[in-house]
Amino acid sequence: MDMKKTLEDFDAAYNEAFNRGDAEGCAAFFTEDIMLLPPGEPMTCGKAAFLDTYRSRITENTGGTHKNELVDFGVEGDMAYQVGTYAIENSDPPEQGKFVNVLQRQPDGTWKVKISIFNSDLP
Repeated sequence: MDMKKTLEDFDAAYNEAFNRGDAEGCAAFFTEDIMLLPPGEPMTCGKAAFLDTYRSRITENTGGTHKNELVDFGVEGDMAYQVGTYAIENSDPPEQGKFVNVLQRQPDGTWKVKISIFNSDLP
């Protein structure tokens, strides 16, 4: 298994969903019990809360282009971590920051994010 390629492909598909304004498409990359730790907001748990947060994020960044860059990763059994940077270019307001995802291998062999924390580099 080439985890670097898996994560790069994962990010590319996630970015495509975000860029077309598809919160449900973004949610497909996360577990049903996703714990999301967004900046300036309380932690949320579960897909329904994730969708509420992401519908708002996508609306706030309509027209922008979301990009991720992989910085580091590791795998131990059925768990993995991913550290990266993100940017939403050509949006108003622009956004850039960093993130850490904890991924869990699913019974079908795919990987989904179980815990995600991200925060902005901008004031």
